[in-house]
Amino acid sequence: MTTATTMQSLEAKRRSALQIVTALLLLAIALTCTTSPLYAEFQKSPNDPREYLAFELENQMKVLVVSDPETDIASASMSIRVGGGSDYEDWPGIAHFLEHMLFLGSEKYPELDGFRDFVERNGGSTNAFTSVDQTNYRFSIEPTLLRPALDRFAHNFIAPLFHSDSIDRERGVVDAEFQMRIQNDSVQRWSVFNEIFNPDHPASKFISGNEETLAGDIRNDLIQFHREFYSANLMALVVIGQEPVSELKDLVVELFSPVENSGAEIPNTDEPLFLEGTLPTVVFFNSIINDPSLTLIFPVMHLQPYWKQKPANYVSYIIGHEGEGSLLSELKNRGWANELYAGPGFDAYESSTFSINITLTEIGYRDWEAIPAVVFQYIREIQKRGVESWRFNEIKILSELDYQFTETTNESHFATTMAEVLHRYPANELFPAIHLVQQYDPDLIADLLEQLIPENVLITVAAPDVPTNAVTPESEAEYSVSEVSKAIQAIWKLDIADSKGWLPSSNEFLPENLSLTSDEGTNVPQRVLSQPGFELWHQTDTSFRQPKAGFFVSVRSQAAKFNARNRALLRLYVEGVNDLLTEFSYSALMAGLNYSMYPHSRGFSVRVSGYNDNQEALLRRIMEVATKPEFLPDRFEQHRDKLIQEIENDNKDDSYVQAIEEIFAMLSEQYWTDEEILDELNKVTIEDLQQYVSEYFKQIDVVALSHGNVSVKEARLRGQIVVDAVFQTAQPSNVEKSGVAIVPEIQYVRRIGVDHDDSASIVYVQGAARSIEERINFNLLSQIIGSAFFTELRTKQELGYIVYAGHLPLGGIPGISFVIQSPDFKPHELTARTIDFLSTFHDELTQMSDEEFEAHRNGLHSRIVAKEETLGQRTSRYWRELDDKEFQFDVRTRLADALINLDRNSFEQFVFDLVGNGGMQRIAIEAYSDDQDLAALEAPTYGKLMESTNDIKSSGNFFANL
Repeated sequence: MTTATTMQSLEAKRRSALQIVTALLLLAIALTCTTSPLYAEFQKSPNDPREYLAFELENQMKVLVVSDPETDIASASMSIRVGGGSDYEDWPGIAHFLEHMLFLGSEKYPELDGFRDFVERNGGSTNAFTSVDQTNYRFSIEPTLLRPALDRFAHNFIAPLFHSDSIDRERGVVDAEFQMRIQNDSVQRWSVFNEIFNPDHPASKFISGNEETLAGDIRNDLIQFHREFYSANLMALVVIGQEPVSELKDLVVELFSPVENSGAEIPNTDEPLFLEGTLPTVVFFNSIINDPSLTLIFPVMHLQPYWKQKPANYVSYIIGHEGEGSLLSELKNRGWANELYAGPGFDAYESSTFSINITLTEIGYRDWEAIPAVVFQYIREIQKRGVESWRFNEIKILSELDYQFTETTNESHFATTMAEVLHRYPANELFPAIHLVQQYDPDLIADLLEQLIPENVLITVAAPDVPTNAVTPESEAEYSVSEVSKAIQAIWKLDIADSKGWLPSSNEFLPENLSLTSDEGTNVPQRVLSQPGFELWHQTDTSFRQPKAGFFVSVRSQAAKFNARNRALLRLYVEGVNDLLTEFSYSALMAGLNYSMYPHSRGFSVRVSGYNDNQEALLRRIMEVATKPEFLPDRFEQHRDKLIQEIENDNKDDSYVQAIEEIFAMLSEQYWTDEEILDELNKVTIEDLQQYVSEYFKQIDVVALSHGNVSVKEARLRGQIVVDAVFQTAQPSNVEKSGVAIVPEIQYVRRIGVDHDDSASIVYVQGAARSIEERINFNLLSQIIGSAFFTELRTKQELGYIVYAGHLPLGGIPGISFVIQSPDFKPHELTARTIDFLSTFHDELTQMSDEEFEAHRNGLHSRIVAKEETLGQRTSRYWRELDDKEFQFDVRTRLADALINLDRNSFEQFVFDLVGNGGMQRIAIEAYSDDQDLAALEAPTYGKLMESTNDIKSSGNFFANL
């Protein structure tokens, strides 16, 4: 096919897609117009079954109520248009501290932590966050309890108590949060930006707060800050429930009208983000993790007012592209980059930035000064071509598809997002504002490109060994600042001769067939193709009214198991295949067709999801590359360096994360330590990898799942693509799941050193079987004990910011973990506090009222039977059950039935046997800072000290495989 013919074909595809989308949008308008006038003004996708009503209370609070009769979770979110940028000069972090204090009791509901306790014992959750320009509070709960939860929620804003006796305690929690987060590169990097920004701009403020900045008698100023800024006219509320919007509106009017409107002004500033003369400049940032990066940050025109044109979408679509002709492709060809992101960055106080972040290879880090020249040349190539209408139309089509087929998201996340955008856009146009590119303005796009120039850039170079000469005051981040000479700027402006072939071509994956299949579906997936070594399960499912599907396949091999070398080679193989597929698959990703490939204990899996049109082409290409990869020596070395970096960086994770990993290492049969994997990565060659791939596909065991808007015939065709690719030379084999070691009837203690300033302790209790009864007992215990554990050990004892108890299944075996991370207490002290708590919990459980016990049971039941909101959620559940050989796909129903039939006395006996009377089988993982001499510690009095990760596995006692 000639180039001209190809372009004509692609243009025809675009016209076809545009016609389809236009027709669908006209249908959307028609459907909207048939509803009652009350809802006609609110614009939404016709695929969205929910009803919306936006209005404003007399106190000027903005409100959006959402009616979803089918929802299993009610939710609410309040966004206040004030954040840390409005902190008082004498109290850095006061907005964040107020966020922590607000839910600790109100005049009507004075109980400390009463709101959170009420929500969690009824199966819900609550959280909050503070940013530079907003503070957000949210909760979710069982729908029948929306009114009492919303009443408690409202009174936190109407009349919070700010208990004097809880201020010191919560100050310690804020400090623990700060101490944990300053060991994170993104937080440290932001603290460097605080020093670079205009000191008169709110973004330059230290908004986290800690014990030093919040020390002293702060209560009166907390109350003053609340009176000054927590004004109804700065608030936006979103409520989601089962009730009709009229009832939800009445509920909000009743409960939130008492919130005072003090007439507060929206915090703003005329100050620029950067002082004149600051740019261009280069900032070197000494990162904690070893993942070198180069970031170009440009202050640009304020983007928010241009929500209909979205000029940044056009620019980021081209610069952030990963396919052939992209900037990333050019940087990879030069051996400089692994990943690239481009798009809007900071956006607050009428200040906006556009960022290009490049993750560097070792060569790229060494030659970083040459990279900006390529970036600026790429931007000039975009400008030389001019703003191209066909590219804009492609972006517009994709945005219309996204709008048309928007899927319901988690209610709490949805409420939080909508509360924030309710401040930004017209209330009846929230969804178009979020999803649609509505107006073509080439001059506006050109103006944005004109700001991406060498004279207007802040460049950051981040790595663990950059030259530094300064330290930020609070976070102690190490950095240095260098001016960019005129000579360097001149080099960045020089034309690169071979750049005419740059820029990506049109997207060949735009979906054309958006119709729903007429095939009748079954209740659950059925086996539709079976032969030795291969099974395909399928369910046609159009219940979500989406022209989408998922096709998952797991290719298992004995070569994935048995030793650390195989594990290292498997990870290299998956990394290499993903890299080979990047350019081909990126256009599919942009067109709503996603894929992922990842390793697991038995081999690797591939997931393809999104619009069902064109899935076969993508799947065929994936399987071709996966079975016959052509690895290049230079890329092999880069992949190996990247994996080594990732493993070394994992060793700098939060202490509690590393402790959880130790549990998996101690109990999972097919698990090797980071040190073992690193040792093998440093030894293997590209020839070893090529030999491994050959060995991998000699004996395999393949399972696939097809689900969604696909007929049985189409599913079998996709299954055949897999069979044809992987069984050319392979023989069928049965590859068993990795075993799970049985914790003996003894209390173990495992001590590890971690590269982190905080200590951590995890007490893990293992179940006795995979049975439904055992699983529901552990789920209910996690539901009941979590809130009590948090209140006692975080709120009352102030042990740290990370404190939780949660269900931790391993290989289908239920378990529960009690997690604490602390900057102030040693791990053995944390373990002792946890054991003390557990020793009394059974008594507290027996004293719990029947009403409270049933609230916990009902809350858990609601979570178990909660309807799946998206096709992808259902596909993922089917995939988990298929992996567990649950071929009836009814685990949720059986768990729900077991919970309903659970006898309280039997449950109390289960809890007593598990944690009562000190007789439980448990493992305590204690993570000590690396500067602690573990050998010098006294032997624990509460368990047997383990010398090795393999102590339990070496006994050979494992649960039977499925």
